[in-house]
Amino acid sequence: MISTIKKLLFMLTKRQKAGMAILGVLILIGGILETVGVSMILPLVSAILDPESLMNNEYVILFCDYFGIESAENLILVMLVSIIIVFILKNAYLLFLTYVQSRFINRNQARTVGYMLEEYLNRPYEFYLNADIPTIFRTVDSDVPKIFMMLMVLTQLATELIVSVFLCILLLAVDFTMTIMLAIILFGMTLLIIKVMKPKLNQIGTQSQEIQSRVGKWRLQSIYGIKDVKVLNKENYFASNFQKHSLKGAMLTSRYNVMNNMPRLLIETMSISGILLYLAICIVGGADISKLIPQISAFAVAAVRLMPSVNRINTHMTNVAFLQPAIDYVYDNVDFSNYKKYGMYQKEISTNSQKLVVENTIRLCDITYSYPNTSKKILDQANMVIPIGSSVGVMGPSGAGKTTTVDIILGLLRAQSGTILCGDKDIFQDYDEWLSHIGYIPQAIFLTDDSIRENIAFGVPAEEISEERIWEVLEDAQMKTFVEQLPEGLDTTIGDRGVRLSGGQRQRIG
Repeated sequence: MISTIKKLLFMLTKRQKAGMAILGVLILIGGILETVGVSMILPLVSAILDPESLMNNEYVILFCDYFGIESAENLILVMLVSIIIVFILKNAYLLFLTYVQSRFINRNQARTVGYMLEEYLNRPYEFYLNADIPTIFRTVDSDVPKIFMMLMVLTQLATELIVSVFLCILLLAVDFTMTIMLAIILFGMTLLIIKVMKPKLNQIGTQSQEIQSRVGKWRLQSIYGIKDVKVLNKENYFASNFQKHSLKGAMLTSRYNVMNNMPRLLIETMSISGILLYLAICIVGGADISKLIPQISAFAVAAVRLMPSVNRINTHMTNVAFLQPAIDYVYDNVDFSNYKKYGMYQKEISTNSQKLVVENTIRLCDITYSYPNTSKKILDQANMVIPIGSSVGVMGPSGAGKTTTVDIILGLLRAQSGTILCGDKDIFQDYDEWLSHIGYIPQAIFLTDDSIRENIAFGVPAEEISEERIWEVLEDAQMKTFVEQLPEGLDTTIGDRGVRLSGGQRQRIG
């Protein structure tokens, strides 16, 4: 667990760590209030069962004299009202604490998910050539939320530990022997859970991650390839594979739920049995039951709060074991340096003061390139000259490197050697400036499920889109008449990847 906490702290910003420290203080206060609420029951039970003995206590006499309390009945009324007030304040505070915890966790989860997606989007294009896309989706959609689920679990675990420690101190004062016996039982059960169940839950957590990726894979492939799936009549093939992995995930979830509930049932059984066995031994030994009633009552009240607390401690520990694989994966595969420094993704901005001007020629000089994890050279000392203002066709047989050449010109692929010059300047001296001069229409057009306006002004905020410019480019692409005839005009939604348009119309909008 220590290594998990270290990894979590590594992934948090300074502000988030400060927030966690404040939460820790609030949790400590909550633990103290929980203990105060339970500890007030003991004198109340004593006052009800034996008011005369209580009224003869020197501290009670001083208290009654100070507040002018003249009878045991009035003292009991004061105690009842005090307990009601304490419990109202305690539970109001705990509700406030729940709100603070939830707001902290959910707001920071949203920020981290946003950072995670931007961090993935800013990775080199070559990363996506071998990337497992469903796993990326799982990391953003599932693993990151599990980080903050882990934080919530750990804060709740801290709360229950504090409450349990205070309650144990109270119980030691009430009945030392019974408390030690109960502590041994609870500690033994906790040790059993850590040693036996944690490895199994780690394994289930890892398998659950793998299944989530596979389920995502079959879902994405079936929907994105829907035309081919239908033409080839393969709906059943994709649906059955999706269902097969979904069922595996369901079985893992069932195993997790059984193992997650097992500690609560074991602890409850062993604890109640131990307490009752202790009372049975006292009775057999000839103890005076009437004298044990106040202690038993107080012990029962404390134990009623303690056992659920211990149950939750063990439940939180099993949750930690289940969530740990997600924490490990994110820790090992995501760069948090930007996040820790800025609290957001901060893209490097070129400091080159000289703007790149498109003039004379674009030249590929001695370009050598091979794809990652392969030794085959797609391009070897290749040279190419593109005069500015000319149209150039790249021709050759399949596998000759045509698409690779275009991707290198775009700067998506970085050559192992050689340079790309625009005029006399390397395009990577100010890559963002180079991209500002490029328009790109790929073989497979990518369109978003938005309006025609938003697809033409791809990536431009809605308030910055120029209607005049939109109509200009529609006319250039010979699409103006078509759009004018649409009932909704520029606001027409084109569907996922432009499914409502013809192939030619998609090309023109692209």
